[in-house]
Amino acid sequence: MMNFKYFMEDFRFFPDTPLTDITLPSPNTDLDSAVKRLKELMTRRTPENERSIRIHDEQPFYAIEQYCKKNGMMFHDNEMNDIVSHANPTIAYFKNRFKLTRPFDYDKSIVPMTSKTNKTFSYPSGHATQSMLVALYVASKFPKHREQLIEAAKECGFGRVLAGFHYMQDYDAGNLLAEKMFPLMNKADYGKSNE
Repeated sequence: MMNFKYFMEDFRFFPDTPLTDITLPSPNTDLDSAVKRLKELMTRRTPENERSIRIHDEQPFYAIEQYCKKNGMMFHDNEMNDIVSHANPTIAYFKNRFKLTRPFDYDKSIVPMTSKTNKTFSYPSGHATQSMLVALYVASKFPKHREQLIEAAKECGFGRVLAGFHYMQDYDAGNLLAEKMFPLMNKADYGKSNE
């Protein structure tokens, strides 16, 4: 039997190379209308939204993890983080393919919240993809919690719009990308050889 440390280092939710067989629609390049909608959404941002946005900036599965802890749903320490990091080559592939300018770079009147993770291209939203992938994965193991997990994922992804980091279409495309990646995900038991 393979030892646990070796197994964990070798386990991949996705290949090292991007999943290039997936397709996403091209983004709408009418950025003036996208900015108009974004600015309206940003006016609805609350202090509670801002707290959530700050927490999710470097941990896109924070709300999901908190929900799991509250409901006794146990996962290995690095399991959710590995989903996020293993999804990154595919997310980067699409960002670099479409090269959509961030809203605050397109329209300098947009003042986004501060972030350590808004330096890449805009479309699709990486946070929306990552949080939705984690939610779909957790929901596959705990189906009765699916609705609440999806809502927790949306808290992260939609927060990026409210923060001024993404257009609404980026959020929608990020969720779509997660839905397309999930069937291709390695769902073998993470850490199975720990027995």
